Amino acid sequence: MNPKSILFPLLGVSVTLSSGSVYAQTVPVTNDSATAAPSAAATDAAPHRLTRAPRPKRIVAAELPEGTPLPPSGSVVELDISIDEQGIVQDATVTSGLGPPYDEAAVATLRKFEFEPALMDDVPSGVRVGYKFDFQAALAAAAAAAAPVVVPTLLEGQVRNRKTGQPMVDVTVELDTGASVKTDAQGKFVFAEVPPGKHAVWLSGRGLTPVGTEEQLEPGARVRATYDVELPEATATPDELSDFELVVFAPRLDRTVASTSVSSEQGAKVAGTGGDVVKVVENLPGVARSTVGSGALVVWGASAQDTRTYVDGVHIPVLYHEGGFRSVIHSDLVRSVELQPGGYGASYGRGLGGLVTVGLKSLDPEGYHGSVSADVIDAAASVRGSAGKHWRFAAAGRRSHLDWMLGQVTSEDPGAFVPIPKYWDGQARLAYVLSPGRSIELGGLASGDKISRIRASSDPAETRSETRDSGFQRLYARYSYDQSDGSSTRITPWVGIDRSSLANVVGVVPASQSIHSTLYGARAEWQGPVTPSIFLSAGLDAEVVSARVERLGSVTSPPREGDLRVFGMSPGTSINADNWRTTTAAIAPFAQADFALFSDRVHVIPGVRIEPVVSQTSRVAPPSGELPAVGQQRLDAPLQPRLALRWQVSKRLTAKAAYGVYHQPPFAEDQSSVFGNPRLGLGHAVHYLAGGNFQFLEGLSAEATGFLSQSDHLVVRSPLAYPVAAQALVEDGKGRAYGAQVLLRRDPVGRFFGWVSFSAIRSERFDPLTQAWRRFDFDQSYVFTAVGSYDLGRGFDVGGRFRFATGYPRTPVTGATYDARSDSYQPTFGPINSTQLPNFYQVDVRLAKRFTLRGETRAEVYLDVQNLTNHSNREEIVYSYNYSNKSYITGLPLLPVIGGKLSW
Repeated sequence: MNPKSILFPLLGVSVTLSSGSVYAQTVPVTNDSATAAPSAAATDAAPHRLTRAPRPKRIVAAELPEGTPLPPSGSVVELDISIDEQGIVQDATVTSGLGPPYDEAAVATLRKFEFEPALMDDVPSGVRVGYKFDFQAALAAAAAAAAPVVVPTLLEGQVRNRKTGQPMVDVTVELDTGASVKTDAQGKFVFAEVPPGKHAVWLSGRGLTPVGTEEQLEPGARVRATYDVELPEATATPDELSDFELVVFAPRLDRTVASTSVSSEQGAKVAGTGGDVVKVVENLPGVARSTVGSGALVVWGASAQDTRTYVDGVHIPVLYHEGGFRSVIHSDLVRSVELQPGGYGASYGRGLGGLVTVGLKSLDPEGYHGSVSADVIDAAASVRGSAGKHWRFAAAGRRSHLDWMLGQVTSEDPGAFVPIPKYWDGQARLAYVLSPGRSIELGGLASGDKISRIRASSDPAETRSETRDSGFQRLYARYSYDQSDGSSTRITPWVGIDRSSLANVVGVVPASQSIHSTLYGARAEWQGPVTPSIFLSAGLDAEVVSARVERLGSVTSPPREGDLRVFGMSPGTSINADNWRTTTAAIAPFAQADFALFSDRVHVIPGVRIEPVVSQTSRVAPPSGELPAVGQQRLDAPLQPRLALRWQVSKRLTAKAAYGVYHQPPFAEDQSSVFGNPRLGLGHAVHYLAGGNFQFLEGLSAEATGFLSQSDHLVVRSPLAYPVAAQALVEDGKGRAYGAQVLLRRDPVGRFFGWVSFSAIRSERFDPLTQAWRRFDFDQSYVFTAVGSYDLGRGFDVGGRFRFATGYPRTPVTGATYDARSDSYQPTFGPINSTQLPNFYQVDVRLAKRFTLRGETRAEVYLDVQNLTNHSNREEIVYSYNYSNKSYITGLPLLPVIGGKLSW
């Protein structure tokens, strides 16, 4: 085959290939700006550097109308395609075509391709690139991709300077399989085992525009290739430099110090999650294991209420349904899940703990897609697609049926031992594309839960029942504008309703509480480069919560953190009632800058958030006869500085540190003049973090983080036996949490991905009675998690998960006294939280098989076995009626979850 020479005017690069054809090239300018592009030297100093070009991951065969012949070999359609940070083709425009119907077929086919996303500064980013589409080559590539793997091929070669003939060192050579090597001192490289067929080969390196070719590899063959590269001339003129450019859409710069992000593709394969992408959060470092039947998210020893959750910038109250079996967002809509346990930037606030952000997928630009799925726990469905050139939509829903399934296999009530949840959720999105990179969207989120537990007894005084009912709805609108200079604008107003109720009866003592909240929120944020070394993010974050609360029953029920109690203990007999209203309004302007220093090796990221908070309560004192209620209003305006530092110590080592101040408004349920305190102010916390990341190999990294969180003005129960009126709760609490976490992670390079995480955390609260620090109710000292998934080929993949966690602290019972008035025994307690539940461990496995049925219709069946060893984990201590004997409530036994999913 004759060598082919292709010129890249951007940097004056030409590549001569000994075989194959040029696969892609740098894209032509898409605007009419006459401003010259920066020089090569300036480009090297810019803070955003393309470290890997996009490469095909899924190739489909081109479809031409019936009776239309293939164009002659070598005839191509040149296109300008936009690929987002997930590798999804968002747009394709013909720049030089063969005419209809070939141009239309090329666009339709490319929209079905999937790519490994481009890496900008080693971070997945959206790009626009030029692409030459050869119908005959695409057919051959699709056939090769679908063919079974046979005898591997050896691919070796050399990269040379075309003018001098000298070998080029440290040039990265990548295959579309994910394999990557660098050339040695002789410019040589070797791939020992490559599946036969046509493969894309990419060359990239410092000062070299990433370029590619295709190699046809025969089974068992030994292929030698020589790539002669012409380096850029220093005399390139501004006109030449402005002919081509690479456009990056809002690159996601990593400005966090302790952050773990997992893609939807990985999250769906984690054992023990039942294919739920969002449930992967419970396997990340810094997250305590929640007790069975609980959907609480305890991060870095903070209360579950202190961790904020957002879906594309919209705040939601919970991440998981009651019972913890499922998240509240359908996995088909989720792009990624990110956990920041502390030290996050200025754009978010109103929480003393961590931050979970769920990113939704970009809406499909054409066609219709959907899925239906079911297992023993629930059933779900989704649909997404487009209508015409501008309209795009998505919808999903889910409903549980575990209670019905269990009723078919047993005559006993499983809820008497483990609470069985009933839940549903739904999401809907409709977008209108105004122009490339600019759109408006209307969306809705909804969720509902109910969970009950009844322990009947022949003695009415021993009967216990508890029912929790909760849900939320959100309606939002969003304006998005991504510009070619890397800047982006997001404006998201939203409204919502939260509701929750608790009905608890122990013997004849009732306790009930209901909360109905109406919320109004808005987020507006602009981010983009100000100079080549300064990236700025600024905006406004507003939220108004108006709540109506009713409460009746025991003053001590439901219990609070730090109360002396045991499971099943009768509440106090002091009963009262109250109903009240609260309104909290907060509006926070924020700004954050990223200063790239010392050739992009050091990043200084200061931020500030100023958040005036106005809180109102309808009743400042308990009801008294016919006197009208008197309310009160309070204003706080805290300044919340944030700072993060990142230092690229070497090519493989990055050091990080962060500091942040955080505030949190009081909860409506705590602002009762009877059960709480209407004058409560803001809680306060300071986070300190330091750590580093070490990149061993491509896709293999280790990250370690140490942290300290100090909090004060926490709401606690008054230490007085008879509190002052309207001061049953006080804001005198103090807390601290400190520890370290380590994450060893293998990204999906090849067929395997997984991670191992270990967290050592101590979370404590200051006891005003003993004047000493004690363990927090949800302190979990050590948590170890190992997760792995392996693609066996032919549609099979297998995964496993092992979890170990120390038990939650408990207060020991040292004896009991008989109370003749209530004819019951009352426990005598030892030091608070001075003992703990036994350690927890569990092994889960997952086996899945994927089928391609017809066209784009695919099916998957899976078996997700939870607690494979049937280990009886002890979840709670229970005592006999006189507290002379104790036993344990154990968690779920071996639970095989069989399910399937059909998607198209």
